[in-house]
Amino acid sequence: MEYLIGGAVLFGIFFLYGFMQQNKWEKSYRIAIGKYYKMSPSEAAKTTRFDGTCYFDEMVSPVNAGIRLSKGEKIYAVFENLSLMAYKRTGGFGFGGIFLRKKVAPAIFLRGGLGKFGLSKSLQSDAVGTLYVTNKGIFYDGDKKNIKLAWDKIMRETINPDSIQLEKSNGSPVLLNGYIDPDEAAIMSLTGQLYESL
Repeated sequence: MEYLIGGAVLFGIFFLYGFMQQNKWEKSYRIAIGKYYKMSPSEAAKTTRFDGTCYFDEMVSPVNAGIRLSKGEKIYAVFENLSLMAYKRTGGFGFGGIFLRKKVAPAIFLRGGLGKFGLSKSLQSDAVGTLYVTNKGIFYDGDKKNIKLAWDKIMRETINPDSIQLEKSNGSPVLLNGYIDPDEAAIMSLTGQLYESL
């Protein structure tokens, strides 16, 4: 019984620590966005929706990453050591579903149900690399795979403390895992919103 209580306490502490870290990151992220709206840090930390004049164009300066870009393209944010995640086969077999097989006449069987048998898959790292956010889109420079997406091909970006998910206009979403700096995340969000407003 003591082990069960101890395990529950440890789980509770772990959950509470994760919740506090998430709140800390969210607060830093809102403060970073508020900076471009010329809000005080305390005001920005409490704001959930930013309205008004955004001074992003005046305040942000392009990053020189030493990469050759197309004409007029500028890098505004860089996320290093991100893993590109993909569903890959694990080598095991998966089986699931309900089957019904009932004899209704000699050599005639009634079959029903839904089932699946195949190789199981899980979310695994496909490549490790750097994500660059530009005024024209994003590109991921990975060790095994590269991705380039224009802003008009990205429907929505979801940014969390440990991941970025880009939902494309067609195809499966792009999921990148790793540490996400809240300042760089704010620049990425504002760059995406800037494109949407054009």
